[in-house]
Order: sequence, then structure tokens, then C-alpha cells
Amino acid sequence: MNKNYRVHPGIIMKSILMSLNKNQKWLAENMNMNKTIISNILNGRRKVTKNIAVSFEKATGYPALNLIKAQAEYDLFYLSNKNRSVEKAYTVTAEYDFSNNAYLLAV
Repeated sequence: MNKNYRVHPGIIMKSILMSLNKNQKWLAENMNMNKTIISNILNGRRKVTKNIAVSFEKATGYPALNLIKAQAEYDLFYLSNKNRSVEKAYTVTAEYDFSNNAYLLAV
């Protein structure tokens, strides 16, 4: 990956949620989690743990492993670049591909 930023997995989760036309309240109920915690995750203020990733997969069908990898990449990149300004504005969009039964993400 050759970009000078990484996308927080919460942003990916938010995009998936929007593609499903669901809201944070729905996600909190389906993941059995507090709405404030969900909000913090979706806005990139809280890490996505393995348990959260698995709960999100159960609620939405988006693979937990993808979120876990995104969190690891995000953490490693920002730890190794902590003395440089690497933050950039980005937009993530998600679409559900019915023919392949998969989500398509674009940054």
C-alpha cells in the first residue's frame, strides 16, 4: 500500500452501515453494545477489537478479518509515523455486490 494515510476501520464500518440503510441505533441493538461506544468506533475514536469485529460481522455480514486487518494496518502505520503529519481527508464508500454476495469498498 503506497498511500500516506490509513483508514480507521470504524469509518469502513460506518460506510457499510450506510450501504445497508441502517443507523447507529440499529447497529448498537444488533451488536448488543452501548450507542456511545458504537458512535466512538464509527467516528474513529475507539479501536475495533476482535470481539467488536465478530459482532459486526454477525450483524452485517462484513468479514471480521477485514476489520481486524484494517485496525492492525492503521495502528502500525500511525505508530511508525507518529512524528510526521500523515493525516489526510478521505472518503470511504461501500456498495453491496449482489452477484458476488460481497461488499465493495472505495477510498
